[in-house]
Amino acid sequence: MEGLKYTEFMGENVKDKLKYCGEDVRLYQLAKIELPQFVEIDDHCIIFDYAFLSGRESLKIGKYCVIGWHSVLEGGGNILIGDRVFLGPGSKLLSSTYDLQGFYTSQLLPECSYQIRYGDITIGNDAYIGANTVVMPGVTIGEGAVVGANSLVDHNLKPWTIYFGNPARKIGERDKPTEDRRKIIETLDWTKHF
Repeated sequence: MEGLKYTEFMGENVKDKLKYCGEDVRLYQLAKIELPQFVEIDDHCIIFDYAFLSGRESLKIGKYCVIGWHSVLEGGGNILIGDRVFLGPGSKLLSSTYDLQGFYTSQLLPECSYQIRYGDITIGNDAYIGANTVVMPGVTIGEGAVVGANSLVDHNLKPWTIYFGNPARKIGERDKPTEDRRKIIETLDWTKHF
């Protein structure tokens, strides 16, 4: 990757540098991907302008996902996003954070004066993450879960449940797609590459 220009990591120019890039993946011109050699994006995904994605350890995005404007997916842990997931504008998936007790909070200081805590993030199929939601390290969001806008997710969320708030708390249940709607998407190719 040495010698590549900054712009070569943005938009469509990054596709051939990804670990895996499926069919019909659309990367808007101002979407930036750091360490693309660790990023896998499956078929029919769209990543809007000003989104920032970092492969650091690994980042895997399933089929038919939408990553909204100004979203951030980073931190140094593994991030796995299932199929048909929507990340609203400004969403942040943070797979690391600083340890605060007894440490400084700048990695520019000498080693051992700061400490970073890592935690993998998993988002199940059909989850909906509202605008400006923050997901903290080590969280699993269950299949079909909905998180309302401006929420903080610092604990695991159950499948097909609706959450909202800071911290996110359960406020309802979500119905699964109807049989007619499931039949529509059964005609699509759902084989996994990862």
